Amino acid sequence: MKIAMEDVNQHFNAHQPSGASLRARHPHHAERPDAGTNQLMSVEDQPSGASLRAHSPLSLVCLGLALAFGFPAVATAQQRLPKQQHRTSDAPFLTPAEAVKTMSIPDGFEVSVFAAEPDLAEPIAFCFDDRGRMWVVENLNYRTRREHTDDKVSRIQILEDTDSDGVFDKKTTFADDLTFTSGIAVGFGGVYVGSPPNFSFIPDADGDDRPDGPPQVLLDGWGINDRHETLNSFIWGPDGWLYGCHGVFTQSRVGKPGEDDARRQFIDGGIWRFHPVTKKYEVFARGLSNPWGFDFDNHGQGFATCCVIPHLFHVVQGGVYTKQSRPHINPHIYDDITTIRDHTHLSAHGGARFYLADAFPQQYHDRLFMCNIHEHCVLTDVMVPNGSSFIGKHGDDFLPTNDLAWVGFSVEIGPEGGVYLLDWHDTDICGNAINFPQSGRIYRIMPEGSQPIARPNLRSLSDSELIAMQWHTNDWYVRQARVLLHARAADRTLDPSATKTQLKQMFRTAGSSPRRLRALWAAHVTGVITSQELTDLLDHDDHYVRAWAIQLLSEKTTVDAFFLADIESSESGLTPTVLNKFSAMAKHDDSPVVRLYLASAVQRLPFADRWPILEQLAMHADDVHDNNLARMYWFALEPMVPEFPERSLALAVKGKLSNLQEFVARRLATGDIAEDSDPNWRRVVAQVAPGFGVRDVGEGGIVHHKVFRNRSAVQTHPKDRHQPCRMFRDVKVPAGKATELQLRVSHHPHGDWQLRVLVGKDVLADQTVSSSTVANDEWLDVTVDLSKYAGQQIRLTLENRANDWHNEWAYWNEVKLVVH
Repeated sequence: MKIAMEDVNQHFNAHQPSGASLRARHPHHAERPDAGTNQLMSVEDQPSGASLRAHSPLSLVCLGLALAFGFPAVATAQQRLPKQQHRTSDAPFLTPAEAVKTMSIPDGFEVSVFAAEPDLAEPIAFCFDDRGRMWVVENLNYRTRREHTDDKVSRIQILEDTDSDGVFDKKTTFADDLTFTSGIAVGFGGVYVGSPPNFSFIPDADGDDRPDGPPQVLLDGWGINDRHETLNSFIWGPDGWLYGCHGVFTQSRVGKPGEDDARRQFIDGGIWRFHPVTKKYEVFARGLSNPWGFDFDNHGQGFATCCVIPHLFHVVQGGVYTKQSRPHINPHIYDDITTIRDHTHLSAHGGARFYLADAFPQQYHDRLFMCNIHEHCVLTDVMVPNGSSFIGKHGDDFLPTNDLAWVGFSVEIGPEGGVYLLDWHDTDICGNAINFPQSGRIYRIMPEGSQPIARPNLRSLSDSELIAMQWHTNDWYVRQARVLLHARAADRTLDPSATKTQLKQMFRTAGSSPRRLRALWAAHVTGVITSQELTDLLDHDDHYVRAWAIQLLSEKTTVDAFFLADIESSESGLTPTVLNKFSAMAKHDDSPVVRLYLASAVQRLPFADRWPILEQLAMHADDVHDNNLARMYWFALEPMVPEFPERSLALAVKGKLSNLQEFVARRLATGDIAEDSDPNWRRVVAQVAPGFGVRDVGEGGIVHHKVFRNRSAVQTHPKDRHQPCRMFRDVKVPAGKATELQLRVSHHPHGDWQLRVLVGKDVLADQTVSSSTVANDEWLDVTVDLSKYAGQQIRLTLENRANDWHNEWAYWNEVKLVVH
């Protein structure tokens, strides 16, 4: 289904009067009168949203049934769409008013349309500035595949809600000459944008909402092999770095403009970061799939939401995580860090924001809000501490939208404590085609009866007032104020003495770990805490304070965990006293969180400084059961094994971690092998297809996934578009019995492939494996009768053949012979 823009506007305007707010409440509650039309805009600037407060009889029926049968009202009863994986649909185009009416809004909340077409088109990223204004990237370069344009047509719009009613009423175009842009962050007197191949800064030092000049390219080399999977989801970290995500099917070689290829850092999946003052770029963590959501909780712990693979990961510096489809860049990882979730959803998730504000009821505080693209629903997860990590438990299906064209993939928390959702809005939810051109919405969720706030203007505040904001009950103010303090410190307009005095007092009097950390982070970004003071904090009672003291001390190192070309000449920047303290903590500190931060720090030390710390960490036998620790110890030790085999072996043998003993021996035995020539492919295949050999292996090799679409799987790929990858086995079919070959297979989310089953030259099955042929669980079960070959010796061949030579990966969960 395709709708031209003029048809969209005609349909939109036929249902919505111009200039009023659009809002719907949970159906239990009576309507309130509209606040009235805002008078601050000219006619040309007024948004076209309509006024609506919706009642939903079906929601009332669902609520009544829920109460009658004793399960919570905010439950799957409100989800009116089937939970089925799909790429596209023939869903009708709903106006924003109709879309809000269709939503199952939880009790006590209301939803307003902050912005929508025709005021907004193809929104792909958004953020807030310190005045509470929303900056939105409209990616008009993103079109149906093979119609992509490199023209400078993408825009950045500033949307302002001057009366705090949840609907913007003033729009300013900041830039309209950008190429494909997928990420945005505001700070340091300008705007950071991701427009592959460039990561740039557009200065606006005077804050007049007009660029002071052309974009300044800070980094280049970003790929766009897959438009969904380039740099995205920018967020300021508590440590002052700007973080972002990167997908697995795009290959980037990132460096400063003109930098030699040997100095560039490769990333094809993971989390990266950039420092706004030092201009340093580094890969923070590797793996994952196509993460399009990253956030930090109250203790500064990072979490990513993903597609295809399990949806939730606790991300730490130096971590290597489950990776979709492709092999790890380092073939000697052996055992990557796995998901923390204990439940499943349909595969595609986008956006990630912890609710660290003060408007929602208490039960939602500290929950992670995210969008599920295939369920068309806003979900929440609850993080339960588990050793050095967490267990991600399902909170609720918070807001089922019941609209097959709702494509939510970004979340923000606003200054009033509202949850904002970016809806790409299209029936082709995988982004291969644009069926609803020039559309897109941003919704706001708020508790009913919330009072409008005074619009913030943090840049007008004094240093002392910004510091006081570090204890605000809405983390939006904490984060915005911290970025401003960091920028003032970089510009040397901050009073360091007064800042230090105030932050030290806040740290001393803080009554909780999050408050202590906020004071510590602010002291770090403003540069008012010394190395000696951080060293003293290594003995603090709060294990999160000890952990963060380790990380902040380690910021001085010139070693990069994932770029070891300079390891011989690099320096840690740490004194012998600090290194000895790290070693003592590795031995005696009973906190797994502290040991996790030590494991991260060790990866950023020269080899000579790693041994004493790793030798102590390896003595914690219980750490082998932790989701992070034993794996992180191996990541730190692995690059030293070839150069120091005897000492590595001695560390592993003396230690109490079986994984180190196994992996050191394996690393010594395999040497340095090319990642695409693994000699153990048959052993990998045997995990799902016992007795089968494999030949004609294509892109990515043979990869085993512990979890792919909620099952284990082995991944293959055709050698080329004409030569299939083949698995084969010689079988003696039992005489006088019925014999079946049973297969369970799946496909790449953006591709399909052809399955053929042969006995000799006989083709027994020829089946496309795609989103339209798999079942609701995204797997296809195939049964082939071999009974006619009873009593014969046969050569059984399974082919992974190409169709259109686009993401032809096959995923095999089970291959077995069944005799009846």
